[in-house]
Amino acid sequence: MRHLACFLLALPLVSQALDEAAFRGDPRHLAGACADRARLLRPKDGKMLAEYGRAFLAAGERSKAEECFMAARIDKAKDADVHRLIAVAWLRAGQRNEALKAIADMQVADPKDRNAFARAAVNLQDGGLAKEADGLMERAWILDPTDWQNCVAFGRSCLRKARRDAAAKWFARASQAKPQEERMWNAIALAFADHGAEPS
Repeated sequence: MRHLACFLLALPLVSQALDEAAFRGDPRHLAGACADRARLLRPKDGKMLAEYGRAFLAAGERSKAEECFMAARIDKAKDADVHRLIAVAWLRAGQRNEALKAIADMQVADPKDRNAFARAAVNLQDGGLAKEADGLMERAWILDPTDWQNCVAFGRSCLRKARRDAAAKWFARASQAKPQEERMWNAIALAFADHGAEPS
């Protein structure tokens, strides 16, 4: 399947579509080949670089992934969400230590970005790191106890992992933050109705 990756990369750098056959190969190789093509088209955007890195990790191309992550950090050194995206890439690749290092970097990059912290807490929870997720979500909540959306999002992720007591804690905090907010009550209702699945 390496020949398919080479084929994709050899195409001219224009908005040229490919036929179905080009996308029927090994998903790992396709991930790397498509990331290479995307990187050639848009090589310097920090968030995109973090996502290219995720594709390279999935393709088994760690050195290219690390190169993208380094470039992303340079482009968006103070953007907590870039560091979060890097953590997600490592989590999905099963690299816990690297993911936790990126989470630590995220907290240094912007120690007040409660939304990035809450999203990262959900990512950690989904990645099976409940203890670390709880700690990070507490930090997000301390930054703004009135943010019911973050509380509900984290509570929903707790439901996905069958952590009903933890979900109850975060839904209670959401309700205490905005008891008259119908959107909050609806979001909690849907979280239970959908067993914690992400909203459509």
